[in-house]
Amino acid sequence: MLSIIRYCISVYLALLLAQFAQAQEKTTTTTKPKAIPKPKIDYSPSALRVGTDIISLVKTGQTFKGWELNGDIDFSRYYLAVDVGSWAKNLTLNNGNYTNGGTYFRLGIDVNFLTNDPDRNMFFLGFRVGHSLFHETLTYQATSPLFSPANYQLSNGSVSGGWGELTTGLRVKIWKGLWMGYTARMKFAPGTKGNSATLAPYDMPGYGIVQNKPWWGFNYQVFWRFAWRKLPPVVVKKD
Repeated sequence: MLSIIRYCISVYLALLLAQFAQAQEKTTTTTKPKAIPKPKIDYSPSALRVGTDIISLVKTGQTFKGWELNGDIDFSRYYLAVDVGSWAKNLTLNNGNYTNGGTYFRLGIDVNFLTNDPDRNMFFLGFRVGHSLFHETLTYQATSPLFSPANYQLSNGSVSGGWGELTTGLRVKIWKGLWMGYTARMKFAPGTKGNSATLAPYDMPGYGIVQNKPWWGFNYQVFWRFAWRKLPPVVVKKD
């Protein structure tokens, strides 16, 4: 009789332990770790960067005169970029002379892909829309074996134009607020209006030779960064 009771108790304990183990396994498999919330992205701007194109200043001489100012403001990894400039050309032709002059601006967005850099250096891709307002004059001499040489002058008094750009480049912190970098541009889809019927626009400030589609550009720039708030330090992920 005693052995039967012991046997029943053993079976009961075995069943109880099996049920407890099954419940423990179910609890372990169904319990999920709490997800760590991602930090919110702060899109508030922190600084304005203002600079100039060194290449335009170096190129200024007898055939070209110009300058360009560049600026951008940050919204997290996105930067609103603005360029304003002026240029004038004086080109000598085989039988005459071409001159132009005007102003231009570009407006667009850059996206920074170096998001884990402690110094917040930039490697970016971007897009710009450009607009130009300019004038130009063509003076040339026509020759003929039957008549004396004749001088002619054609001009466009006020021409406006626009184009698009795909951009890429670098911005590198040198010292405190001093930054340097470059911007490479692929300019495309130029269009003009307001020119005379006798002279097609040749060289559009900010773009270049209108007939070249696409047209390439390059700027080497120096900036100073004016900050009004400190950004939190960048946490570099370790492998």
